Amino acid sequence: MNGLGQFFLEAYWWLSLLGGIHCLLLSLYIRYVYQESQDNHKLLAGIFALLSLYFFTGLINYQNSPAPLHLLFVLIIPVYFLLMPMLYLYCKRGLARENIDVRYSPHYVPALLMWLVAFVSVTWGWYRASAGWQLAFDNMGRLEHLGIVGTLLPALLSIQTCIYFVLLIKLLQKYKGRGYRAHADSLKDIKFRWLLALTIAMLGNWIIRMFLLILPFYLGGELSPLEKALPRLLLLLTVYGLAIFGLKQITRAAYLRGTLERQSQSYSSSSTRQLLDSEELSYLQEILSEGKRG
Repeated sequence: MNGLGQFFLEAYWWLSLLGGIHCLLLSLYIRYVYQESQDNHKLLAGIFALLSLYFFTGLINYQNSPAPLHLLFVLIIPVYFLLMPMLYLYCKRGLARENIDVRYSPHYVPALLMWLVAFVSVTWGWYRASAGWQLAFDNMGRLEHLGIVGTLLPALLSIQTCIYFVLLIKLLQKYKGRGYRAHADSLKDIKFRWLLALTIAMLGNWIIRMFLLILPFYLGGELSPLEKALPRLLLLLTVYGLAIFGLKQITRAAYLRGTLERQSQSYSSSSTRQLLDSEELSYLQEILSEGKRG
């Protein structure tokens, strides 16, 4: 059993490393290479950047941590409060026709408030545990208020996640696709399927994380290496699946846009030819009428 536990610990470390690198590279690709209308790709890049942070935190342990783990996670968890608002705004901008400014959106306020609470708690604990502002991490580990804050943050994050998933479901139902009636509608359906797949993927991974990590944490159970590694493995597979599905949708959208442009050019040229023929006929009628008068 010890050998199996060591195997899952190593798997957990490698999954965290690979997932973090892949999500970071995917975020950079979306941010600087892949372009989308209304700069919506920046929100998607931010989502994958947050996922890379989640993976990279799995590399931190008691041996290599520069500070107590609970102290670091109290400062890191508030950043995750940006994930669901960014996903909601990404879906809303992708489905709505108007250009929505999301730089100073009120959806980011909970993340800012949580970070201020975490920062004030850590700063106050640091001052209480040391003489003045000296570094005294060992004494901070015994501060009860940091444990309370660290316990409340995952619960508040779970509540926020539930609220935003309800909002996302209502948003997607409002802009539900109407089938392949025309090429324009097909392009809308492609975008809708991508947003639906992204939302379901996030929902599925959140449910798995809830049952394998968050609930045992509050119930006081000890997490096994397998329970720690499995959510990261499933999330990494989800990232791969989303990348493949996204590339497929981009290819299909490019094909439909090309078909739409060819049809538009064909219609324009046929309209031009019809207009020239009308002018020629009118000119011939004028000549005939002048001949009759002569």
